[in-house]
Amino acid sequence: MIEWIGATVAVFYSLWAVALALLFAARLQIPMDRLSVRATLILPATGHLPGLEDLLTALTVQSLPPFRMIIVVESREDPAYERVAAIAGRYPQLNITLVVAGLSPLRSQKCTNLLAALAQLEADDAYIVLLDADIRPQPWWLSSLVAPLAAGRADLVNGYRWPVPAILSPGTVLAAAIDRAVAVLPRVTQSRPIWGGSLAVTRHAIEILDLPSTIGRTLTEDLPIGDRAAESGLRVLTRRTIRPLTPLDSSIRDLWRFGRRQYQLIRLYRRGLWRFAAFVVTTDLLARIALLSAMAASGLALAAILTVAALGSIAAEVRIAIGSKLDAADRMSFRLAQHLLVWAILPVPVFHASMIWGGFVTSPVVWRHIHYVVDRTGRVIEVSRRPYSDQQV
Repeated sequence: MIEWIGATVAVFYSLWAVALALLFAARLQIPMDRLSVRATLILPATGHLPGLEDLLTALTVQSLPPFRMIIVVESREDPAYERVAAIAGRYPQLNITLVVAGLSPLRSQKCTNLLAALAQLEADDAYIVLLDADIRPQPWWLSSLVAPLAAGRADLVNGYRWPVPAILSPGTVLAAAIDRAVAVLPRVTQSRPIWGGSLAVTRHAIEILDLPSTIGRTLTEDLPIGDRAAESGLRVLTRRTIRPLTPLDSSIRDLWRFGRRQYQLIRLYRRGLWRFAAFVVTTDLLARIALLSAMAASGLALAAILTVAALGSIAAEVRIAIGSKLDAADRMSFRLAQHLLVWAILPVPVFHASMIWGGFVTSPVVWRHIHYVVDRTGRVIEVSRRPYSDQQV
């Protein structure tokens, strides 16, 4: 009986993963939007920013050239301040303005930085684009974000990242396998999907969102913005083509910390989504353990394990093809590592489940060099800072 339940659950989830990857691949079309509008970029930054030149270079070759860029840091003591000040002049076409936000005990520093940047907007800043420092956008990225706004088809446009291992290691392979599976999931409107790493907003929507109130006491900007947008009736569009490349080069420990923090935020601001993710990943893990335990004595269990592994390889190959279309072709070594990982059966669900259940405890949240204490509603009630040298991913 256990083998039948395990086989049904594990094979169903594996088939589901293949179907979602195939659906995403079939509907992925790289756009050829040609625009002549003014898009202002806002980049909250902190730390040493080792990939800043790569990001700025990618922004200079966009099919829609940015009108200007506001980079905001928390203080002059932040290593990001000196870093940005030193290289901003090399990119005159980006028209970079460096802003110091100051410290706040009421919200995450990222939210504080965003509010300081928004205070710098001028009358001719028609379209506002928020981005993360770790992305490496393709040339069509900015036009894909802004085109639906300029056409009047949406009030907010966003996407999701596409992880690309910069080094081959167990941590980067695991993190990429998990995050690519997330990247091809459909964005259900009821879940109020917003990703702040690539988010374009009209000036009118900025006013309706009332961000000083919406993110005035929160840890993250994107999930509360999604709530506010839904409450206000704003039109949110998630585009498949907006999958900016995100290099992975951290240790397995740092990648686990990053994933755990993401699930802490989801549990704080999307409790139902956290429960759903915990249920799916945990039941998949338990089903695989049951099949492996019964494999020596059960032909059904062995057949189910082989089916799950084969389906995992198919899903991996489809995602590899998606990456190639997104200008992120995998090296052969990483391609082989992905197949070895899925045939190992347990590492992906074990690592994923550990991050999800690690996020069950939602306070404190460690983000870079700052520790945040929050209440059950996600309101920040205490902030403590460590030296910048103690920054974590």
